[in-house]
Amino acid sequence: MFGLIRQSLALSSANLRSLPRRAWISLSMVLSVTLVVLVLLGFLAMANGFRKTLSSTGSEDVALVLSRGAFSEALSRISTQQAHLIEEAPGIARTAAGAPLISRELVVPVDAVAQESGKNETLSLRGISANGLALRPGLEISAGRMMAPGTAEIVVGARLAARYENLKLGDSISFGRSQWRVVGHFTAGGSVFESELLADAGLVQAQFNRPNQVQSLRVRLEDPAAFSRFSAYVDGLDLGLLAQTEKAFYAAQASDISRIILYLGWPLAIVMAIGAAVGAMTTMYSSVSDRMVEIATVRALGFSRSAAFVATLVEALALTLIGCAIGVALAWIGLDGWSASTKSGANAQLAFQLALSWPQALSAVALALGIGALGGGLPALRATRVPLRAAMTGRA
Repeated sequence: MFGLIRQSLALSSANLRSLPRRAWISLSMVLSVTLVVLVLLGFLAMANGFRKTLSSTGSEDVALVLSRGAFSEALSRISTQQAHLIEEAPGIARTAAGAPLISRELVVPVDAVAQESGKNETLSLRGISANGLALRPGLEISAGRMMAPGTAEIVVGARLAARYENLKLGDSISFGRSQWRVVGHFTAGGSVFESELLADAGLVQAQFNRPNQVQSLRVRLEDPAAFSRFSAYVDGLDLGLLAQTEKAFYAAQASDISRIILYLGWPLAIVMAIGAAVGAMTTMYSSVSDRMVEIATVRALGFSRSAAFVATLVEALALTLIGCAIGVALAWIGLDGWSASTKSGANAQLAFQLALSWPQALSAVALALGIGALGGGLPALRATRVPLRAAMTGRA
């Protein structure tokens, strides 16, 4: 056993020292693995960043009421009569005057010009009631002020203000049938709210010809425990409405969209990994052919077949790990924290930041090791079958 270990170490060391002799073909293997790792980590970082953005949105003591079966606010419709009935629900927090803390809201798609591409992209303009701001305690004005109710003023998520034209403080932008003036920028702890424009709900209804249209009701509860009473009341009305905690609503969206991203990312990464494994196999076969006489010579000197197998496999794994390390480093430097956007409900842009984690890096290492094992396995087996006469004749 110890003899096998010593022989394997000696042959592995010799193989690695001879890599400069095969620099270009070894480099191609390293680069192919680097590309696979970068693509995989790109998708994983996107899914993770998207999930973090949506998961950080919402509260346990805020309920969201939508039409039953509506997967997003854009597909929901709530009548004025239904809204009045919800206002009488138990468990709702109320002001000192006894008014329920409810915001009637709607979201309309609007276009803005992206600074980088110069093309129109769709954003979400959310109309909120007077209580809408009180139901978003994490929202803070980072510049300017809040919009005044009943005026054509908007406040803009800081992420959007940095990516689109005419969204700076004091700018005017045309939405619907009027000009809207940007009076403030806000942050919301990295949540999905930062990808929205906020305006007065009544004015949004009027300017976009949606009289009395409400898509969702945002409700402040007395405490998280009050949700069960509130939800039971909504179900008991039998109006085709569904109540969820705000936290649960956005967590479900995060799970669904992250799953879609991963369903796209992993198959692509696996297909690329198969190609990289074939490339690794070609590289390692070339390596074995290049050292045919050396392998035959050490076999003639008493080195075992197993040692030749292990040494060739170690070389393949070393090259893949180098490629993996480069890919992880590039991904961490270039992707982690990088701002991106994607289309969400109502085909609106959702801005978020890519986020890498150590479990994702370890999954990339596991994939790289699989490439090395698959690409080095058959060439390593070939190394064990080098005929000893090659040491005498100089060829297999």
